[in-house]
Amino acid sequence: MDGIDLTLALPRGLHLAALVSTFGTALFALLVAPATMRPRLMRLTRTSAWAALATGAVWFAVQAASFAGSWDLWDALPATAQYTRFGQALCVRFALLLAVLPLTRQGPSLALLPAGIALGMQGLVGHAGAAEGNAALGLIAGEALHLLAAGAWLGALTPLLIALRTLPPHEARLACERFSPLGLAAVLIIAGTAFLQAATLIGGLPGLLGTPYGRTALIKLALFLGMLGFAIWNRLSLTDRLDDADPTQARRLIFLSVSAETLGGMLVMLMAGLLASLPPGIHQDPVWPFPWRFSPAALDDADFRREVALALLATGAGIGAVAIAAILRRGALLALLTAVPLLVWQTPSLSLLLVEAYPTSFRTSPTGFSVASIARGQTVYAANCIACHGVTGQGNGPSAASLRIKPADLTAGHLWDHTDGELFWWLSHGIDGPLGTLSMPGFEAALPEDDRWAAIDFVRTLNAGAAMRDGGGWTHPMPAPDLPVACDGIAADRLSDLRGRFVRIVAAGPDPAAPPPGIVVLRLDRTTGRTPPRGGCASASADAWNAYAGIVGTEPIALAGMNFLVDPTGWLRETRSADQAADWNDPTVLHTLCATLLTQPIAASIGGIHVHGQ
Repeated sequence: MDGIDLTLALPRGLHLAALVSTFGTALFALLVAPATMRPRLMRLTRTSAWAALATGAVWFAVQAASFAGSWDLWDALPATAQYTRFGQALCVRFALLLAVLPLTRQGPSLALLPAGIALGMQGLVGHAGAAEGNAALGLIAGEALHLLAAGAWLGALTPLLIALRTLPPHEARLACERFSPLGLAAVLIIAGTAFLQAATLIGGLPGLLGTPYGRTALIKLALFLGMLGFAIWNRLSLTDRLDDADPTQARRLIFLSVSAETLGGMLVMLMAGLLASLPPGIHQDPVWPFPWRFSPAALDDADFRREVALALLATGAGIGAVAIAAILRRGALLALLTAVPLLVWQTPSLSLLLVEAYPTSFRTSPTGFSVASIARGQTVYAANCIACHGVTGQGNGPSAASLRIKPADLTAGHLWDHTDGELFWWLSHGIDGPLGTLSMPGFEAALPEDDRWAAIDFVRTLNAGAAMRDGGGWTHPMPAPDLPVACDGIAADRLSDLRGRFVRIVAAGPDPAAPPPGIVVLRLDRTTGRTPPRGGCASASADAWNAYAGIVGTEPIALAGMNFLVDPTGWLRETRSADQAADWNDPTVLHTLCATLLTQPIAASIGGIHVHGQ
C-alpha cells in the first residue's frame, strides 16, 4: 500500500467518524437522552459537524491533488468540484453540514435530517458510486443503510458516555435501556448490509484472505465483534447493576466498557476509510496464504466419498456429544471420552478434501479466453513446450524419451481439476520432481506473463479438442472463445457483447435461414471483412477459425460447415457437423433446443476456465 493510500485514508476515516458522530449524537438526543441533556448534546452535534467540515476539506484537497497529480490546488480544487462525481457529492455534503449548524439550536429533530442525508450519501464517493446500473443502486442504498445504522450505534457512544458520567445512576440506567433497542436494530442492519457489501466487493474466501482489501475487512470485522462483546456485557450484566445500593463499581465498569467500545468505533471508522482507498478484493489478484486449499475432486471416487462421509459423521457426533454435555451441564467426562477418540480416528480423513495450493492458486486468467490469446498461446507452446509434451500434448515430444520423468499428458481429464492459477504457478516456477529437482522448468524469466496465460488458454483448447476427437464430447464445460465481430443492426463489437442471447456460430458456407427471436447468427470465415448476414454478425478475426477448429479437435480444413450453439452465459453447448447442421435451419427445432438448454444451466466451477462477465 503506497503513501497516497494512507494520505487519503486518514482524512477520509476522520471525516466519516465526524459524520457518524454528528448523526448519532442528534439521534441520541432525540430518542434517548432526557431533556436536561439536550443542550449539551446539541453543542456536541455542532462540534462534530464543524469537525466533519474541517476533515472533509482536507480530504477534498488531498483527493483533488491526487486527481490532478499535483499540489497546485488553485486549479485542482475547482476542476474537482465541477467535473467529478466525488467533488459534486462532497460539495452537496458540505452544504448539508452547514445547514446542520444553525438547526442544532432549534433541537435535534430538525438537525437530524440533513445530518442523515450527509452521512447516507457516502456511497456516492466510494466504490459503490464507481459501479454502474442496478448493481450501483443496490450498493449505494446498502451503504447508506450501513452508515446510518453505524451512526445510530457508534455515533451514539460518546453521548452515552456523557450520560453515564453526568446523570444519576437510575437515569443513566434508563438511558442505557432506551438505547438498547436502537443499538440492537443498528447491529442487525450493520451485519446484514456488511454481508451484502462483502459478497459484492471482496471476492469470496480468496479475496478475503489473499488481498489487502479482504484482510482490512477482517480487521474491521474483528473490531466489530469486539465492540459487540462489550455491548452485550453492558446490557446483560452491567446496566442492571446501576440500580444497586452502591452502583459505583458498576458505573466505573460500564464507563470503561463504553469507552473501549468507543475506541473500537473510531478504529472501525479508520478501517472504513482505508477500505474505501483500496481496490476491492474482487478486482485484485489474490495471493493465497496457505499451502493447501479445499477441493471436492476426491468425492468423484466412491471409496473416498464413503471415507469422507464417515469422517464427517464421526466429527459431528463428537462435537454434538460435547455440545449436549455443555447444555445439560453433566456428563462432560463421558462426552470427552467419546469425542476425542472419534475426532482422532476420523478427522485425518477430511484431509482428502484438501489439495496442495500455491500463492497464485485463485488467480484467474485475464485473457478472457479469446481467439487471439489461443493463437498467441499456440506460438508459445510450439517454441517452448512441444519438444517435451509433443504436438498433441500427450507427453510424447522428441525430448520425452531422454527424460527420467515422463512429461505430463496435457490431454488428460484431470487437467480441469487444476485452477488457472495453479497452472500459471507451475508454468512460472516449474514442477518439483521426487528427488528435489525440477521435473519441468519454470518459464517466469523466459516468458512474459501474458505469454504464460496465453499458453494456458492453448493447453485448455488442446485438451478440449482431444476429448472431442477421442470421446465425442468435452469432459468439462467449455466457454466459447471470444472474438471481435462486425454486426448488422446489433450493437456489439465482440462475441462477449452478445451475452444474454443464444448465438449460432456457422463455419463458412451460405447464411442460414433467419433464426427464431433471441438467437443471433455469427458467421465464421477463414478470412475477415465479409459482410455480416442480415440481422447477424461476422467474425472479424483471422485467428477465430483455427481456435474453433482446435476446440473440437479437427483440422482447420475440416471445420467448414460445422455449427456451434453458444448459450446466453457464454458456454458452448452444442455442435453439429456439416451434414447435421441443416436441422438447425428449422426454427422450431432450434427454438426447442434453446428452451431445453435454458432449463439446464451450467454453473462455473472453481477449476478450469473462468467465463468473465457472468
